Amino acid sequence: MYTNPVTGEVMTTEAATFAIKAGAQLLDYQPTNPTEMEYFIRETVGLMEKLPDVMLEINARRYNAERAYIAKKQTQLAHYGRNNVPATFARAMADTDAQNELEAWHNVKAEYHYAAGTERALRTKVNSMLNINRAIAAQFGAHR
Repeated sequence: MYTNPVTGEVMTTEAATFAIKAGAQLLDYQPTNPTEMEYFIRETVGLMEKLPDVMLEINARRYNAERAYIAKKQTQLAHYGRNNVPATFARAMADTDAQNELEAWHNVKAEYHYAAGTERALRTKVNSMLNINRAIAAQFGAHR
């Protein structure tokens, strides 16, 4: 669960994941007429309104995973240091012991970058659809 500190809105991790997957699916959608284009624009803008909350939730998990990795590594490093293990070997062992936390951190970081890329791609696609829609309206004289 994630609570947006500004709006107080509560979002589950499943809802956040759904928003990112829906965004990726919308990137492949190609409307063929103005009605479909309007639908696409409305759906995408609605989804883009949810993305800041999703990004905040993923970013919070990202930094929590990073803190867990650092804590595990430093704890193991201290453990080996107390047992008079040479420093280089202690660092190597601490890295090995914290491998699961490092992998979790990298997975969440990759998820964040994927979400950020999806958001940028959606914004670009919506802007291009708005330009096309404006051109179609101008051809029919709807701009007057």
